[in-house]
Amino acid sequence: MKNKFFDYFATIAVISAIILYSWTSMSSLKEKYDVKILASTFSVSGETKDLSALTESPDSIESEATKYGKAFFVNFVETFDSKLLAKEIRKTSAKSKRTIATAYGETDLRYHLRIIKGAWMPTTLDFSTNFLYNASYLLNTPSKLINNLTFDFSNSLKIHSSERWIFAIWDILHAISGVFVAIIMLVLGSLIGLVFHPIQSVANFFPSLWLVLLSLWHAISNFKNILK
Repeated sequence: MKNKFFDYFATIAVISAIILYSWTSMSSLKEKYDVKILASTFSVSGETKDLSALTESPDSIESEATKYGKAFFVNFVETFDSKLLAKEIRKTSAKSKRTIATAYGETDLRYHLRIIKGAWMPTTLDFSTNFLYNASYLLNTPSKLINNLTFDFSNSLKIHSSERWIFAIWDILHAISGVFVAIIMLVLGSLIGLVFHPIQSVANFFPSLWLVLLSLWHAISNFKNILK
C-alpha cells in the first residue's frame, strides 16, 4: 500500500516538475515570480522586511550568515550572486553550513539543488546539514506554501489577477516537486555531503539534530505569520 502511494506521488511529482520548469522557462513572468518568492520569505519567517543593508558592500559569508535573519540571508545570497560568493559559500564553516540549511529550508518554497551558480547544495553542505536542509524543507513546506498562496492574493503584491493565479499554480507545483526531491535527497544528498565534507559532517551531527527539532517548531509557529 505504501509503495503504491509513493509510486503515485512520484508520478504526480515528476509530472509537476516537467510542467513547472517547462512553463517557467518559456514565461516572461519567471523573474517576477522569483522576486515574489524572495519577498515571501519575510512573510514566512515573520521577519521585518528591511533590505537597506543589501545596498551596502557585502561582508564575508561568515558574518552575513549570523548578522541578519534567515529571510534576509536568502535575499543576500540571491542579490550578491557571483563567482566570488559561490567560492566563499563552498568553503564555509560548519556553523555557516547550518545557517544555509535552515535559512533555505525554512523560508524558500523553491527546492534548491543549487544555491547560486557555482555552489551546489549537496556538495556545499555536509552529511548532517544536507539532512538538516531536506528535513527542514519537508517540515516547513506546508507553512511556506500557505504563506505564499496568501501573499499571492494580498494587496501588498501589485500584479494582475491572472498573474496571481499563475503564481499560485507555480507555488503548488514547486511544493509537490520539491517534497519529492527532498525525500530522495535526505539520503542521497547526505551521502554526497559526507564524501565532500567528512570532518564537518561529524562536527555538525548533534547541532543539526537539535536544529531539526527547532525547525519542527518553526514549521508550526510560522503559520501565525499568515495573519500579519
